Amino acid sequence: MTRAATAEQGQKIRARTLALLRGAMAIPAWPALILLLAIAAVVQPRLMSLPFLLIVLRQSVPLALAAIGQSLPMIGRSIDLSIGGVIAVVNVTLALPVFAGGPVWMSLAFPLAFGAVVGLFNAGLIAFVRASAVVVTLGVSVMLVGVSYLISGGAPGGSVHPFVRELATGRWGMLPVAGGVLVVAALMAGLMLRRSTFGHALHATGASYSAAWLGGLAVRKELVVAHMLSGIFAGLAAIILTGYIGTGTLNLGADLVMASVAAVVLGGTTFGLGAGGVLGVVAGAFALTFLANLMTGLGAGKPAQLIVQGAIIAGAAALARWREA
Repeated sequence: MTRAATAEQGQKIRARTLALLRGAMAIPAWPALILLLAIAAVVQPRLMSLPFLLIVLRQSVPLALAAIGQSLPMIGRSIDLSIGGVIAVVNVTLALPVFAGGPVWMSLAFPLAFGAVVGLFNAGLIAFVRASAVVVTLGVSVMLVGVSYLISGGAPGGSVHPFVRELATGRWGMLPVAGGVLVVAALMAGLMLRRSTFGHALHATGASYSAAWLGGLAVRKELVVAHMLSGIFAGLAAIILTGYIGTGTLNLGADLVMASVAAVVLGGTTFGLGAGGVLGVVAGAFALTFLANLMTGLGAGKPAQLIVQGAIIAGAAALARWREA
């Protein structure tokens, strides 16, 4: 290879590297995460230790799973606010003796199947009746919270299957098992969005519903699948969150609804646009979890955390809109 050819190849590699860096920095989650880590290194150095970062990773898994599911209907210009209700029902159900003492497949299959059914119900009203996604999924969430009260009798408790506990709190050496679950789920979702016909059609539906419909795409089917997958990911998040707590409790997962939207927006995905991909969504979830730990370490309470979280949603959404203009 001549010197000129070597120099040209080096320039191409540098250009590609710079393009990747610019693309990453265009996703709010990455600069936000870098800033948070830099602040923590100065004001709370203990947060930067590898054991603590692995704890944050484990803590972020339920939010990351819920956010991956949330990103699917959002790419299709819809939304799923029933995540909290799905988690509430799954939590109190898995703590029942029939599940805690039964075969492990019941504790794994029920949350996924239940989430899929809730997603199908949501999608039926949104895609075919053309009802508002916000109103439908919010109403379904309220109903499901009521169902969780009925199942638990208003006094949840009990314990969950040991395997569910192991999924949430177990470790492979230093690495949390829940982190492995997240990696597998994120890879599957990423491949589905990038390589499958469904992923391409969902992006087309989000870009322009009318154009996708006129182009012959089954836009209703894409929304149905997106909402069903959102419910399945909510069920998976419920398994991990329930295993982490180890018992039934009321209103578990309510704070994940808006947090999942924040993680999705922070990860570069807005209504009709999935620029950040699954990796950006996971980075957004990790950044929000790390932020909560940092603010707790600085003595900030839950109200301050909610204010900052809301500001992040508004700021990231405004930034994404400004870039689209």
